[in-house]
Order: sequence, then structure tokens, then C-alpha cells
Amino acid sequence: MISANRMFVLLASTSPVSTNVSKAACFNVSSENVTSLWHERFGHLNMKGLRTLAYKKMVQGLPILKNTSQVCTICMTGKQHRDPFRRNSTWRASKPLQLIHSDICGAINPESYSHKRYILTFIDDYSRKMWSYFLHAKSEAFDTFKRFKAFVENATGYSIICLRTDRGGEFTSSEFNDYCSTYGIARQLTAAYSPQQNGVAERRNRTLMNMVRCMLAARDVPKEYWPEAANLATHVLNRCPTSALSSMTPEEAWTARKPSVEHLKVFGCIGHVHVPDVTRKRLDEKSIKCVYMGVSEESKASRMYDPITKRIIISRDVVFDEMGNWDWKKSGETNSLDLVYEESEKNITFDTNTQPENDRTKEAIGDKRVDVHTRRRRPPIWMRDYESGDGLSDEEGVEQLTQEMQQLAMFISNDPTTFEEAARSQVWRDAMKSEMVAIEKNETWELIDLPIGAKKIGVKWLFKTKLNEKGEIDKCKARLVAKGYTQQAGIDYTEVFAPVARWDTIRLTLSIAANCGWKVYQLDVKSAFLHGEIEEEVYVEQTKGFEVKGAEDKVYKLKKALYGLKQAPRAWFSKIESYFVKKGFERSTSDHTLFTKKEGETDVLIVNLYVDDLIFTGSSEKMFEEFKRSMKREFEMTDLGYMRYFLGVEVTQTSSGIFICQKKYANEVLERFGLQNCSPVKNPIVPGCKLTKDVGGLKVDATIYKQMVGSLMYLTATRPDLMYVVSLVARFVEAPTIMHQQAVKGPALFKRNH
Repeated sequence: MISANRMFVLLASTSPVSTNVSKAACFNVSSENVTSLWHERFGHLNMKGLRTLAYKKMVQGLPILKNTSQVCTICMTGKQHRDPFRRNSTWRASKPLQLIHSDICGAINPESYSHKRYILTFIDDYSRKMWSYFLHAKSEAFDTFKRFKAFVENATGYSIICLRTDRGGEFTSSEFNDYCSTYGIARQLTAAYSPQQNGVAERRNRTLMNMVRCMLAARDVPKEYWPEAANLATHVLNRCPTSALSSMTPEEAWTARKPSVEHLKVFGCIGHVHVPDVTRKRLDEKSIKCVYMGVSEESKASRMYDPITKRIIISRDVVFDEMGNWDWKKSGETNSLDLVYEESEKNITFDTNTQPENDRTKEAIGDKRVDVHTRRRRPPIWMRDYESGDGLSDEEGVEQLTQEMQQLAMFISNDPTTFEEAARSQVWRDAMKSEMVAIEKNETWELIDLPIGAKKIGVKWLFKTKLNEKGEIDKCKARLVAKGYTQQAGIDYTEVFAPVARWDTIRLTLSIAANCGWKVYQLDVKSAFLHGEIEEEVYVEQTKGFEVKGAEDKVYKLKKALYGLKQAPRAWFSKIESYFVKKGFERSTSDHTLFTKKEGETDVLIVNLYVDDLIFTGSSEKMFEEFKRSMKREFEMTDLGYMRYFLGVEVTQTSSGIFICQKKYANEVLERFGLQNCSPVKNPIVPGCKLTKDVGGLKVDATIYKQMVGSLMYLTATRPDLMYVVSLVARFVEAPTIMHQQAVKGPALFKRNH
């Protein structure tokens, strides 16, 4: 039914609500929905902000909102933050060593002159006394903690009960955990990415480094002396107030005695050190100008650094000029420090190689021994190329001489060096006869008169005792060689290059053999160079002791190559290469010493040639036997059987695979450079170590350094894991320093441990 104004008439009735509970529940649901809706409208503004807008009527149209217990997952995704950390600890230690805080600060750049890069600090929670130790690497933390534990427990009579650190690997290693378990030391470790839980150590490290930076900058002291500054800063902080103690310094809380600070001076200031009467002559200067580096931990004296002689002097007779500072730019700093103890009443020589009380003293100690009562004199110029041995004790002198003799022994053997010496032994006489028989049998030369205008080349004998992979004598070899250094290019020779097998190819061959389950065999060509045919006219004199009677004035005209000739390697390779090609082998285009031969669809023979040593493998035993018979008909060969020892590499072939190592060679390297008695290391280089040119460093013998690098490079043939370290130390062969020499020893000692 439609009314006059075209509106419908609606008849409806409402029923009353039965209870108030239903009405309240309806309003409650509506309120939560409204709150969530306005929360989203305001871009997930927090509830406190929404209610502030509504109750203070800061905007219009916003209803009064109620708190909701629902958790907004969107807010958690976009705005969740970390829980706050307590600013004040609810618990403090009630006695010394009840809780120790520890942390490592670093790596610090630049590293110190003794190559330290980290500071390990320990703080006693009861007294807040701090100890600082300097490390080359974080891995030294465990040994340092053991020394610290022994020191503080012996000093106080208490035992360490709890140790609080972060979760760094240096603190959570199995040996560290086992040690703490053995001595009943509880561990408190921070949660991941929560250094605030170790706040005492973290804040103390920050305070320490701030003080170190200020001390270095105040007197323009080079940054490499940061350990000396850290030593003094630790000493000072233990005598400074802290909010954790009331009217007491950490030093007083630890020792129960009020400390004195009268001895403190400005770090880096000038100090005039008295020279004792017993160490100078009548007209010598009575004092030397030094730089203050802190206080001695062992003596009631100051640590003074002499930038001229590069020494740390421990002295109590010092006149300070705290307003003055040293001009470091003109001092010509080097990275060596000596430690000298000064005594006015006695003539005492201290051996600085003994262990100091802790690493704070050890930081600035050099490796040299200094005589206090003897004047330091410059050696004459002509002595610079000699090692006098002055300043060494009897034991040190003997030890150094022993190491030098061990290195020299690598170049000295019982092998004769002249024909006269060899002729006295039947063994070497037989070896020379065997060599001459091989030459004659091979028709290497013919005896003729020397043509007019031609010149003859001299010859000599070389003697060598050959050893097997076990270091046992294999055979005594005498070799007749020509004095090829007298040859002239274009007259006596033209081309000289001859390829040799690369270790990449040899390893690949062994890998294929191991993968296919093949055996690898080895052949040795006797007097290989004697088989090479030469095109030039070359004349050599007759061999001493084997002259032809009645024809002593005649010479030999070479028809084939002789050892020592410049073209001998190329002539031999041309001979063996042509033989392989004639027998159906194919030469690799990537490595000219690799030859392969196929028969049928499955049989293959692979040959690697390294001068006169051959290794071969393949899928057919029939091809092996045929190849060996063919080689023995063409050349005089020695069948060595399975490949066991090749170019200094030991090879073991088992059903599980082929294994190669250089144990014998590695031991020879250690003996050659006097490292056989050194302790092995766990890493070939200190983790995080960055080698630089070290321009101001103390130089070492570049020849010995190059020999060490070259020896290590050959070790990478079986140990590619050493390649990075060897490549790193090889960058500094031009001007190596002590820092580089220490680094180059790492791979050799690491190889000894593995």
C-alpha cells in the first residue's frame, strides 16, 4: 500500500531483550572491533597514543576506545624491539674472584711492533681491578686464562668461581669448557648478539681504548706503541674511582692498601735516564734522553724507551720533563725493542729470553740479550756482512752454531767432488766405469783429431748418492758432464727449450687412474740425454782417467748429446717425441709431455714424461707389457714397477685409491732451515694476520727467504691448502723482514703437524 507521498507503510514490532548479559556481550564485541579498526586507520599507532587523542579530545570524530588484549601480528612484524637491559646489577660478588668478567678487544690496527693485535681483559667483580694481556690471535685466550688463573689464585688464596664472557669461539672451545669443568668454574655466557649482558667488560674495554687514544695523541706517539699505552692505562684505571665502589679505588679494594700515585708521569714525555758509573767511561755522558712508557710491573722503576738504540730501559734514576715530547718523525723507528735493566750498585746481565711475569711486560721485550755494563759500539763497516756472535751466551752461541751447521749439512755430503777423491773408492770407480760403458754402447762419440779453427769443450765428473723414498741409499751415480757454460750461441748450439710435465697434468693422470681403478707404473731411462742426436759439431776433451793410450791429444766428436750441453734436453725430448709418434701415440696440445694411445673403443694408454722419468697408466695390461718391451728395445730402461716415488713425491696405491704425500721432502725442508725441533702449529698463518711491506722492519737474508718460499711452493704439489699462505709470503721476497720470516715458517710447521 502506497501513501500519498509515494512512501510505503511498514508495520513492525520489537520484542524485548530477555537479559542484560546478551546486551553487554554485544557491546563488548563491537568495542573490540572498533578499537582494532581505528588502530589500523591510524597506521597501527600504539594504543596509548590513540587513547590520548580520544580522552584529551585532540581530534574530532574519534570515539572513546578501550584497551584490547589482542596482539597485533602486523605490529610485531613491523615494530617489535628488544627488551630493555637492566642498568644496575641486582647481584654483586661478596669476595674476590667470585665472578670474573672477561672480553677480547680487537683486532687493533695497526698491530704492535711485536705483532700483537688483541687485548684480553679480566675484571674482578668484587674489586673491579682489571688485568690486560696482549695476544697475537684470539686462539691464545685459553693459555692466557690459565696463566691468569694461576697468578690471581696464588696472590689471593681464593679460587675463581664463575667466569662471564661472550660466546666467542675462543671462550667456548671444547678445551676451554673441559678446563673450566675440571676446576669447577661456572660459566656465564651472553645470549647471541647481546654484548650488554657482559656490560662490565664491554664498558671497561671502551674506557681503556678511549684512554689509550688520548695518551697516544697527546704526545704524538706512534700508534704501534698502543700496548705500552694500554699497560699504563690499565695501571691508572685501577687507581681511578668507579661507581661500583664507594670511596675506594679498585687497587685498594684488591690489596686493602690505599695506593700511591706519586710515581705517575705523562705518557710519552721526555725523561733523562742516568747512566750508571759502571757502564760508562770517565768522559761519557751521564744521562740519555728517553721517552716515558709507563711503570715496571716487576721493579719500583719506570719503563723508558730509547728511540736511538731501540731499547726499553728499566730505571729508577730518571729526571722527567713532562712538558716535552720526542720528535718521532725524525727518529727513524724500526720494529725491534730490547729490554735493559739498569742497576747502579751491581753489574748484572739479564737474559730477556726468560719468561716475564705476564704479557704486559712481554709486549715490548725483544729477542736480543744486552749487556748493561758494556758500552754499545758500532761495528766497523767491513763487519756488516759478517755475523760475529757478540752478545750471545755460550748456550745461545752453541745453539746458533748448531742450527747453522744443520743448514750447511744440507749442502755437504760424503759424495766426492773430484776425480782423484772418487778414484780412491771402488764403489765410485765402478760407477764411473758403468757411465763410460753406457756412453760407448750408445755410440755417443768418435775419437778424431781436433779440426783447425775448432775448439773443444771440457768435461768433468759429478758424483751423487741417490736415496729412495725411505731415505735409504738406492745407488751411487757417476755422471760425465760437459762444461756447457763455455758454449756459444749460434756456434755450439741453437735451440735449447724442452718441455717437462706439469704437476697439474700428473695429478690429473693420477685422478683418472684412481677413478677408473687403474694402476700407475713407472719407468726410468738410463742415461737419457745420451740418446739425443745433435746437429751441431761439438768436440769434447777426453775424460780424465779414461784417456786412450797413444792418442791423448785427440778429442771426441759428439754424435749424440752429452749431459751438460745446452741443447741436450731438447735433443732428448725430440728423440723420445718422435719415437712416441712413430708408435701411434698422440701428443696433447695442452701439455706436450702427455701422450695417449688408443686401441679399439675401450683400451687406452696414458704416458707422462718428465725428462728421463716416465709414468703410465691405462685400461689394458696387454698394452702395458707391449709398451715396456718396445721401450726397452729402443732405450736402456729400468722398470720400477708400481709408481712409488716420483719427483720427491711418495705415492701409495691401494684398493681404496691413490694417495700422494711429501713427508720425506717436508722433513728435509725442516732440517734445511733448522726447524726440525720447533713445535708444530695448528694454522699455517695466524688468523686475521695481514702482511705488509714493513718498510721500517729489520731486514733478513733475502736469499734464505727465497729458498724457504721456493721450498714451500713445491710442497703445494700435494698440499693445495697451503697455496694461499705461500702466495702471500711470496709477495715479499724482494725485501723480507723479520715479520715476513716469522710468517714463512708457519706453513712448514703446519705441514709437520699434518
